[in-house]
Amino acid sequence: MLDYFVAALPHFLAYFASAVALAALFLFLYAQATPHREFTLIRQGNAAAATQLVGTFLGFAVPVAVVISHSVSLADMLLWSVVAALVQLAVFVVIARFVFRAISDRITEGCVASGVFVGGMGLGTGILQAACMVP
Repeated sequence: MLDYFVAALPHFLAYFASAVALAALFLFLYAQATPHREFTLIRQGNAAAATQLVGTFLGFAVPVAVVISHSVSLADMLLWSVVAALVQLAVFVVIARFVFRAISDRITEGCVASGVFVGGMGLGTGILQAACMVP
């Protein structure tokens, strides 16, 4: 059993380090892509921004976790993680451009319902895409 652990540990470290790096990159890029500044708003105590960002992050993390458990290689995991990130960005764009054009302003103003809506849609979409990413 110890031999298996020693042999598997480098794979764990590679996947985990890649997932953490992808998560940090996703959060950075997502925060740059939205018109409001999530991290600044969260530091100011804005629950709407926190809810929106956490829901969106979970919507990214769930498919990445599923892909990690089913991927055939690190490259496979990285490619599907990019898909997960792009889908999350698309969710916000669709909501902000076509469903509720003022949603970013509402989140900046602290409207928790707007944050819950965007975060919930991101999480729900992430769960759906996770199911679709399993062969």
